Amino acid sequence: MDDFIIMPKMKRMIMLAFISLVFVILGIYFLTSGQFESAKGPMIIGALTIIIFGLCFIYYVIVLIKREPAIIISKDGIFDKSSYIGAGLVRWTEIEAIDFINFSGQVYLGIFTIDRNLVINRMTGIKKVFTQINKGLLDTQVNIPVKNLNCSMDELVDAINERWEQALKTYNKQPRA
Repeated sequence: MDDFIIMPKMKRMIMLAFISLVFVILGIYFLTSGQFESAKGPMIIGALTIIIFGLCFIYYVIVLIKREPAIIISKDGIFDKSSYIGAGLVRWTEIEAIDFINFSGQVYLGIFTIDRNLVINRMTGIKKVFTQINKGLLDTQVNIPVKNLNCSMDELVDAINERWEQALKTYNKQPRA
């Protein structure tokens, strides 16, 4: 069975890059505006806005230039590169359950892993910090924003079910040590 490759929605990536750029410009305004000289709060907010949304802008520009798949569903598992903190390859044997999760008005493909720290243990640096923050928001270990994927939810579910069932058959046929 061939891999099911899902690309990110380019129009959405362009929109998110534009919104990030707008916030960077607002951050620059807060940081450099002379009207806030006596108050440090707006300057701190400006600096944080520039850093956070600047990184988001850089990420979306890279996504637009590279044009790599957001998700690859294969016989081995689900390879997640749908966001900066994408989980990478999550093998079928590591997955306990998959469900759609609603959070803050957005639908995510949520993947529950058998080891609750699987994804966090694979990450380092700032990605690990962001993943730990994400873990505090939702029970799932992998959260893929469905709005960013260039396929329907039905196509996504069908592709996952087909490959997961095939993988389960393969693993059950193999003798256990």
